[in-house]
Amino acid sequence: MAKTDELVARVRARISTQNAMFLKHRMQDTGKTKSRLINDALSASFSYEIDDERDAKILDRLDMMTRHNHRQSRDLNLQMESFSLFLQFFFTLSPEIPAVDSEARAARGVIVLNQYFDQLGARMKSGGKTFKHALSDVLVSDEDFFRMDELKLLKTLKAKRLTAGAGDE
Repeated sequence: MAKTDELVARVRARISTQNAMFLKHRMQDTGKTKSRLINDALSASFSYEIDDERDAKILDRLDMMTRHNHRQSRDLNLQMESFSLFLQFFFTLSPEIPAVDSEARAARGVIVLNQYFDQLGARMKSGGKTFKHALSDVLVSDEDFFRMDELKLLKTLKAKRLTAGAGDE
């Protein structure tokens, strides 16, 4: 009777040139034989390990998106509260307009409102960063969107991609 980790059945298969290259590099890195690496890959494919890893990555991503959504909600609430407080302050301090001046004041109000919309449009086209500069201590940074281990992994993957791309040329 053969042990479960013993390689006894022979399978003949063809793989792509790229997978053959990966297999060769993995053999050199790990010191395992082709048969052992292929057997390990098949074992992982038939087990639920891959599904569990995929699900864990999905859950991590959902967690990150949930945290991002909470930050966005907080920032939006802050903006709405700031604007409503400004409006309350503005309307509290606005002087009463005499009936004689009401038409001129209304015409002036339309002009000022149009200027406001023009300035707002210009700022939004240029990136809309006024609020971020005014309240930078309240807003989130890139580090708030990713965990530190995710940022390190991203840097490592970028470095590997750059070195792999430089070796091809």
